[in-house]
Amino acid sequence: MSKRSAEKWQKFIPEDDGGFTLETYQDPTAILNNNKIDYNNYGDKKTPGKMGEGIRVASIPITIWEKWMQETNGAIQSDTNLLKKYLNDPDNKYFRTTPTRI
Repeated sequence: MSKRSAEKWQKFIPEDDGGFTLETYQDPTAILNNNKIDYNNYGDKKTPGKMGEGIRVASIPITIWEKWMQETNGAIQSDTNLLKKYLNDPDNKYFRTTPTRI
């Protein structure tokens, strides 16, 4: 897998009216595979040291983060309860790196 595949890249598309469309792409395969490995290696939820602050609970592709920022008008960046809501949503389970509820 190339280094570029995990990074965001954009495609500039000129329009007939003189405007343009900017499409953003990212192959999330590497991020999602690493998340799955971390999730499966987490082990027992009750193991000491796996709860509390400083534990990585998710890895979100930048294109998804940008989408969430647009959907929430940037509120997700400073509202931890909103971020928890998104991360605990079953539709977003592949971004999780732990089986615990946030």
